[in-house]
This record gives sequence, structure tokens and C-alpha cells, in this order.
Amino acid sequence: MIRKRGLRNAVLFSLIIIILIAAVYFTFFFSYKCKDISCFQEHQKKCVKTKFVDDTEDITWEYIIKGKNNGICEIEVQALQIKKGAIDKSKLEGKSMNCYLPLGSTNSPQADIAICHGILKEELQNIIIQKLHSYIVENIGEIGEEIKKSV
Repeated sequence: MIRKRGLRNAVLFSLIIIILIAAVYFTFFFSYKCKDISCFQEHQKKCVKTKFVDDTEDITWEYIIKGKNNGICEIEVQALQIKKGAIDKSKLEGKSMNCYLPLGSTNSPQADIAICHGILKEELQNIIIQKLHSYIVENIGEIGEEIKKSV
């Protein structure tokens, strides 16, 4: 009788440990994996932990929905591979940023970098500033003429 009780307690203890491990895994580590943008957008709408790699013609993006907090959905965006574009864009590879979208949104996280924070955002802004600088330098004469006309 005592042996059966000890065996029953051991089995019960083992079950509790297994359930606890499963609960921790599904709460903190599990995330869905999407193969297309519509799957990702459905998960993004609900802000469910999900991973998705969007392999476009120009760049390969990785999105990881991290979770929600106070009506905001946090999504990590990483530039995995730059396929086309200027050489200066290659320094974006491997960089990431966290974007904070309102719950229910299906907009592309990097569409508005004002809602994002991280190294990738800084590098994107640097590229934009450099392009603007080059444009101004190349067109300084035309810009000056336009300013004279408007005064």
C-alpha cells in the first residue's frame, strides 16, 4: 500500500513538472511561423507571437511579433539581405529595430520609421540624409534660382 502511494505521488509530481514546463514554453518561448504575408497580417492584427520572413525582390525582411503592451504591438524588424540598390544599403544587413504599432494594425512595420527605434532606423535615416545632401549639392544652382523666383 505504501509503495503504491509513493508511486502515485511520483507520477503526480512528474505530471505537474511536465505541465509546468509546457506552460512556461507556450507562455514565453513558443511563436507561430508564417509562410505568407496574409498569415502574418492575421497574427499581427491580434498581436500574437509570430515569426515571418518576407523575401521581396529588393530585400529580405524578418518580422518577429514580440507581444502587446498598453494597446501597442511590438514587432522586431530585421533586414536579413539586401538584394538590389546602392552599395551603401548593404550596411543595413543584419541590423534591426523595434516598431510599435497600434493593436489591430496590418500596416507594414517599417512603413513609418517614426514609430520604430533601433540601429536599423538610424542607418535608414543616415542613408536618407546622405541622399538629400547629394541631391542638394547636385542641384544647388537650380534650388538657388527657385528661391530667387519665390522672393
